[in-house]
Amino acid sequence: MAKKKSSVSLASKVAILKIPPEAWDAIIPHSHKVSQYLVEYMAAGVVRDISAIVKNKEIKSKLFSIGQEMARVGSQGLIQGWEDGDDICPPWPPFPFPWPWWDTKVNGPEPDPWNIKSIEQLVLADLLVSLAEITTHVESSDQLRETAYSIVKVASENLLDDFEKTKVRARKTGD
Repeated sequence: MAKKKSSVSLASKVAILKIPPEAWDAIIPHSHKVSQYLVEYMAAGVVRDISAIVKNKEIKSKLFSIGQEMARVGSQGLIQGWEDGDDICPPWPPFPFPWPWWDTKVNGPEPDPWNIKSIEQLVLADLLVSLAEITTHVESSDQLRETAYSIVKVASENLLDDFEKTKVRARKTGD
């Protein structure tokens, strides 16, 4: 069974996806071209991973279906843009995922640093807004923004209670 992603690791993936596809040739010259369809497909995977962390079951289900639609749209574009195979560069693994060092070097601290779970949900909503800005599929963008709003609404209702329930202890010294 796959390990559940943390919101910190998802934030690093969203940051990479925010790089415009046109800029990748400057970042990694002589590599395969990164198309907007590839960005759409990878963003769908991040949406799927975010849906696994969202606490509200209705929102989780809706978000998962939005991710499925984004994957469908992105994969259709990947198939339509398939190259003839005349590229002289050697085949590379799918960029930027799944490099073996990705989870250990880029994903940030483990365990997840959020003491107040409602704040984690707010961070996830912010990531969804970022993904809504990345996609060119207008319907998916609108749905991601609406879902982010729903997450914020639920999280804001629970924020004060979650904050009061947080156990805080001062650090003990060796004295």
